[in-house]
Amino acid sequence: MLPIDSIFSDFYAAAAGRLDWRKPFSELSRLMDLWGVQVIGVDKKTGGLIFSAEGGRASPESALDYMRSFHLVNPRIDPALATPADQWMHCHEHFNDAYVASSAFYQDFLIPYGGRYLSGTKLIDNDEVLFMLGIMRGHGSSPLGPDDLPLLQRIKHHLTEAFSNFVHMRETYVEAGMGKELLNQFDYPMLLIDEMRGIWHGNRSGKRMLLAGDTVMDKAGVLVCRDRQSDNELTEIIHSLQLNSPGGSNPVKRAMSITNNNGRQCLAFVSVLRPEQTMGAFGNASRALIVLHDSGNTRALDPFILAECFDLTPAEARVAVQIAGGANAKEIAQNQSIALPTVRTHIQRVMEKTGVDRQVDLVRVLMALPVRA
Repeated sequence: MLPIDSIFSDFYAAAAGRLDWRKPFSELSRLMDLWGVQVIGVDKKTGGLIFSAEGGRASPESALDYMRSFHLVNPRIDPALATPADQWMHCHEHFNDAYVASSAFYQDFLIPYGGRYLSGTKLIDNDEVLFMLGIMRGHGSSPLGPDDLPLLQRIKHHLTEAFSNFVHMRETYVEAGMGKELLNQFDYPMLLIDEMRGIWHGNRSGKRMLLAGDTVMDKAGVLVCRDRQSDNELTEIIHSLQLNSPGGSNPVKRAMSITNNNGRQCLAFVSVLRPEQTMGAFGNASRALIVLHDSGNTRALDPFILAECFDLTPAEARVAVQIAGGANAKEIAQNQSIALPTVRTHIQRVMEKTGVDRQVDLVRVLMALPVRA
């Protein structure tokens, strides 16, 4: 069997629930030298996300950032929706290099994660649901062209058939299933709680931390901090986020430290996930997402954790990590293949968000990884 035929076979196995979608999507990415492959499904009546799966070099961090923030500024959605079901939308035909250079979606999110070109098409589009396929090339690669169209059409045919089968079984997917699957891909402990601190979901690392009970605990379904002062602060933070109120001027992210029973500090980043702002991927009610990070367990700075701590964009976080590692602006521009003025702008924004005036102070703050007030 040819590699592509084996991948097509895996499409049907994944649609039947016998295989993780990441396997065929990642294999297809390797075969076609792609940054990633993604399919999303939307319930047209509710607007909620009923399916999302990806594979390739795209990371779970990029998927979470997209669901929380960047889908709201994705310029490719409108032309993709306007493209007839029997055709493909190629983003480079709609957005030239000048547009990309000035786009927050591309510069702050997609390119820093390694993505660049999208070729998208509709797999299923009826009165009930919309399923869309995105095939993506990475930053520094060339977009897919006419020579690739025959293979793209074969991929579309088999995925359309596979997802037609999947739609008949979609009632087996429970509320917040898509968001839970995404969180399970992270190594960081992550917990979803409600306004009363009731625990709705913990990823694998989160469940292990709850079972250990030396920092946070599951007490009759309620999240409790081992340290009383930390527990009181968490209560204040959850109250300040006002989960049951519309977004408005309420804060969407807070940070704190939780003291464990050995006196060590664990960072906790608490952000609001409202269904109208996260494509309904985490259910139909607002939840708080808690990301926990024990800085004592790692020496390397993590751009995702820096972004959580200081509310940086993915682009700013990657620049910050390199600054902390001793690189200057020119070296960062060369390493990331971006313009030097753009790097300097990112550095300036990072300094503003971390509250420092000098680059030497920025390095000190980043290496200490404090919790912002």
